[in-house]
Amino acid sequence: MDAKKTGSLIADLRKQSNKTQKELANELHISSATVSKWERGIGFPDISLIEPLAKCLNISIIDLFNGEKTDSEESEKIERVLSDLIVASDKTITRNKKIMNWTVALTVAGLYLIISIITQEWAITWILWAAYCIYRILSDFIIK
Repeated sequence: MDAKKTGSLIADLRKQSNKTQKELANELHISSATVSKWERGIGFPDISLIEPLAKCLNISIIDLFNGEKTDSEESEKIERVLSDLIVASDKTITRNKKIMNWTVALTVAGLYLIISIITQEWAITWILWAAYCIYRILSDFIIK
């Protein structure tokens, strides 16, 4: 994957479809500065944006990765595999973020509880931490 080559392809396809950087950015719910970085080859789209970007530009994920359009029957099979890989990767990233958020919340709540026990200074704020943890459980597991 060559960021400059891919960036050039993104810029060319965006211009062919008569879109500005801002319009493309709005479709993807990102900033126009991010699109500018891609087009200049400074950065590469986030894994969660690959598929939506390819759809916006009417190209395959493989073409986006390669930085050029191809006409191959084999690319359809690879496209499906890449699409599944992107979905799996995005789910893993989301799960890891949830685990990190839980770890931080429970660590802070535990420390606060330990400090309250040691100092015998019980404040109402520890109840807020318990409520927050219950909220996380409800929002992460029951509602979804």
